[in-house]
Amino acid sequence: MKKTLFLMAFFTLMSSCSNANKVHDKWIGESKQKLIKNWGSPVRIFTDDQGNEVFLYADQVFTDNDGSGIAGPYYWKYNYIYVNKEGKVFSWHNEKQKFPPQEVDSEKVIGLNIQKAK
Repeated sequence: MKKTLFLMAFFTLMSSCSNANKVHDKWIGESKQKLIKNWGSPVRIFTDDQGNEVFLYADQVFTDNDGSGIAGPYYWKYNYIYVNKEGKVFSWHNEKQKFPPQEVDSEKVIGLNIQKAK
């Protein structure tokens, strides 16, 4: 019984991760205007020396560890959407961090598009 429950939880987790990737992958090739229309304005925009842009979308997530309804520890969920100089989305990256959007290192973010390009 425990093995069955573990397998069900495992496949549910794998399915949810797969669906999250599909949400981002569908934006590859779309225009930045369509992205902004659907996602809203990004919190920050970084630009590299070649005219490419990185749109930073951030959500602050609070946890309720003790069930009291009082917000506990928090983290930031970041979505980085890479837009080329032609205005088309070409890559994305997401991560969780403890620091706020104002402290995001622009050089690090711009460098990620080389590693994560799809």
